[in-house]
Amino acid sequence: MNVMTVGRIVENMISWGILQERETETLCQVGRPPRLLSLRQDRMLCASLFLARDKLHLGIVNLAGQVTAYRDVPVPEGDFVPERVLPWMMDCLEQFLREHQGQDLCRTVGVVVPGILDMGTGEIVFSANFKWGRVPLLEQLSRRLPEWTFILENDVKAVAVAEHQFGEAKGFRNIVVLNIGDGVGAAVMLNNEIYRGKDNMAGEIGHIILNPAGKICECGKAGCLQTYLSQRMLLAEARAVYPQAATPAHLYALYRQGDTFAKAMMNQVGEYAAIAVNLLANTYAPEVVLLCGSMIRQGTVLQEIVEDMYQEKLNQYMKGTFQLRFERFGTTGHLIGGGVLAVRKVLRELCDPRTTEEQAAL
Repeated sequence: MNVMTVGRIVENMISWGILQERETETLCQVGRPPRLLSLRQDRMLCASLFLARDKLHLGIVNLAGQVTAYRDVPVPEGDFVPERVLPWMMDCLEQFLREHQGQDLCRTVGVVVPGILDMGTGEIVFSANFKWGRVPLLEQLSRRLPEWTFILENDVKAVAVAEHQFGEAKGFRNIVVLNIGDGVGAAVMLNNEIYRGKDNMAGEIGHIILNPAGKICECGKAGCLQTYLSQRMLLAEARAVYPQAATPAHLYALYRQGDTFAKAMMNQVGEYAAIAVNLLANTYAPEVVLLCGSMIRQGTVLQEIVEDMYQEKLNQYMKGTFQLRFERFGTTGHLIGGGVLAVRKVLRELCDPRTTEEQAAL
């Protein structure tokens, strides 16, 4: 873009109230004084939702990546099928948007879900976590809420966007995010852009087969990484011995108490997590490998084990080439990522040089 086009975009953003001028300090200087601008954090707020298997998370995100309003709603009991869940989800979203209509909300909503997504059609192609396939999510949202537009994103990729923009991966160009939760997945950012691969399938490492004679995975194959590392599989195994182990936090408490079963199980989980870190580091050579997910945020046990183990799995040439970090935002990272993507969509449309040139011609 030339200087005139940039100038028009800046003037437009000031007129829209997105940018504001700041006072400059009085200094002895030669030439024209600089024009200092800053974002107004009360403008261009974006709504975002994250649908998980147990809860719907709703939030309002500002331009600084802060969640200024938040609500989570438990998913109703019963079959987790689109015919039941999506109408309920849209009811919750509509009510949430209505409650915040007095704010300067953009008309684009970030929608974050787990699984392989078709970014063009807005369809959930396949979600092993939900056991859904070929669900036209954005079409249903647009039909129910026609005055709003939507942008769809995978849950781990949304966390990568949030952590890269505002969190533990800020300032790095090449990062990998490893999610260890109900499922296992990864997101890759290369040169500050999400790497999606063909059909947006990059990062589905939870379904890499480690042991063909292993446990049956939700995807129908045997021995997937997810069967050794996901929260759901881990707790199902733990409850066979300790029925009270309903969450990772309970299992971590047993580990801290020195329970032999819990220690053996968590050390095995840590070993598979270290293998996944090694796999991702060798494949993408990132500056940062960042771990996130419910297994990470419910206690520090897994963090500590992975930090102790992952170096042992690395070849000598890989040691010291990347940093191992852990998520900053927790569950709200999904909302922040969805909000960031929504506001980027709005800004691309507002600041399209063709639009500003047309405005100038008028």
